[in-house]
Amino acid sequence: MAVRKRDPEKTRTHLLQVGFQEIYQNGFQGVSVDQIVGKSSVTKGAFFHYFPTKSDLGYAIVDEFLREMILERWIRPLAAYPNPVQGILNRFKKNIVAWPEENLIRGCPLNNLSQEMSAVDPVFREKLQVVMNLWIDETEKYLKKAKTDGYLKKTVQTKQLAQFIVTLQEGTYAMAKTLGDRKVFDSLYGSLRAHLEILSSSPTRDDVRE
Repeated sequence: MAVRKRDPEKTRTHLLQVGFQEIYQNGFQGVSVDQIVGKSSVTKGAFFHYFPTKSDLGYAIVDEFLREMILERWIRPLAAYPNPVQGILNRFKKNIVAWPEENLIRGCPLNNLSQEMSAVDPVFREKLQVVMNLWIDETEKYLKKAKTDGYLKKTVQTKQLAQFIVTLQEGTYAMAKTLGDRKVFDSLYGSLRAHLEILSSSPTRDDVRE
């Protein structure tokens, strides 16, 4: 369905959404502007009005789409938990249960772009690093709260733990993509839960309710 040109913000958002899906399915270098335009029902001239190059579209996807996805999926829900450690576990469990079967072989979109573009485009590398550091820093913020509130042992190094958690969260999807097997989700969730149990001052519950 065509997007009305008189609403520039909707047109731009629509192009970002279509671009994200096409890049997620085919890789950034495997997608052309013509393909994105064809799927979006927006003219090529309109595309270049909003994004002078395909790279500019990719940069905007990282800055806006992937950043928001990380915050919405992994970070913002933690505010609802008195014990952020439990929140981290619950979000991990909830996200892997909800992960669509068709996305199993596609992996994590942030990781995919990092693997494909970081070595060949310094702007992509910088923008992807910003999102990754945001993910780690926001995770650490909640781990610090857990430590202050007595849910984590005082000896826990929150920065190191945040890096470990984000590596496992992102790496889980890369592993499932490579193996094509959902069982890896449960295995890595169990490993994360066991590790956090060791570092916690109080037991965590195996509970995905929110």
